[in-house]
Amino acid sequence: MFDKTAKMNDLLDWYEELLTQHQREVMHMYYHDDFSLREIAEILNISHNAVFDTVKRVEKMLTSIEEKVGALDFYQKHQQMILSLKALNEPSVHAIIDTFEKNIKGEQHE
Repeated sequence: MFDKTAKMNDLLDWYEELLTQHQREVMHMYYHDDFSLREIAEILNISHNAVFDTVKRVEKMLTSIEEKVGALDFYQKHQQMILSLKALNEPSVHAIIDTFEKNIKGEQHE
């Protein structure tokens, strides 16, 4: 269950802007805040089945988007490569990585 929760949290981080406000709210309550389906239903004043259906539908949608786009997988692979390069402990490699990471962070803030 932890692996699924971690994966869904990652997918939400990457693709949450593609969800409706209601879908985002339900998924954050379920995966980020660890509320039960029943608790979410009570808080949002909707049926347990409505919460269950939303969670399942969004899980399927996020998984499908990732299969097609692959942004999360791409990011994770690049992070692993960076860690492997850092482990080489070569100053010139560290300088290149630092430049790369600064450029990436700069693009994210634009």
